[in-house]
Amino acid sequence: KDLDVDYLVSDPKDVQLRWMDLPDLSRRLLSDMAEVVRHIDDTNTLTHLAPIDVARGLVSIFHNLHPWTKRTTRLSANAIRIRNLFKQANDPNKFLFDDIPVAFGGQINLAGDDALRSVIASVKDGLEELVQAYPAMLSRLKDMLLAELQVPNASSQALKELRERAENVKQLAGDLRLEAFVVRLARFQGSENDLETIASLAADKPPRDWVDLDLDRTAVEMTDMAQKFVRSEAFARVKGRNDKRHAMAIIVGVAGRPTPLMEEFNVADIDRTEIDGFISQIESALKSRKQGHRNIVLAALAEVSARIMQASPKRVVLENLKKKEVR
Repeated sequence: KDLDVDYLVSDPKDVQLRWMDLPDLSRRLLSDMAEVVRHIDDTNTLTHLAPIDVARGLVSIFHNLHPWTKRTTRLSANAIRIRNLFKQANDPNKFLFDDIPVAFGGQINLAGDDALRSVIASVKDGLEELVQAYPAMLSRLKDMLLAELQVPNASSQALKELRERAENVKQLAGDLRLEAFVVRLARFQGSENDLETIASLAADKPPRDWVDLDLDRTAVEMTDMAQKFVRSEAFARVKGRNDKRHAMAIIVGVAGRPTPLMEEFNVADIDRTEIDGFISQIESALKSRKQGHRNIVLAALAEVSARIMQASPKRVVLENLKKKEVR
């Protein structure tokens, strides 16, 4: 082609030829690598099994990774080795038939089926981990955010309730950063893009520039903003808005404890149906018994509340920490 002629005219040394007589072993390696490409990248059917096509399919998977994945150290040793190997790829034949075997054992003998399968599995597992690293990291951030916002799950109904809560506290706190957070929550559908907009606000960086330390700071900032959001909901009535969450507290002194048990908690409107169901069950249980003294009923409810508070995960963690401090 014209481009080849231009290179030859400029400097013939820029063009090199390499004879490739693929033995059966190389053909098997090529075929297995093509299956890896099809498995990870379902948009690439890879109908041609030429080394350059298979190598391009593998490298395109690497090039499509999120920039954070190409920098992070929070990967397995195998994934990091695959990442370093793909960064240096420049010749398809050398990459497939020289670099990959050498990277997985130096003088490894690929003539054996077990050795060949081991190499293919390492490449496949490493690439899959690289492809899933960024979505998995965002998923962990989303789980943490929803937990701090006291959202029970990521269902459409729960996220709809969250958006309504955000609409209810817009322009309430007088904090520009918190307001930006609230605006994002009001549009939050649970997608990766939605989470990126919130995480970018917390990190003060666009996703393409993130490094591991940014994610640590992001987690702390997102937690702080989520807690401020929850606290601001308690003051929605200041501007004549309906409370979407209701703060409650229980204080119980039982069994001669030197200090009473105290638990503060919030419930959302979305929990109303379940709460009403529990109330109906408790009232039915009380009605089925003989009419008791009011104090007896209240004492029984207080005792049950105390047992629930003592068994709560938060209290167990605190008591374990206290035991460690005593030791």
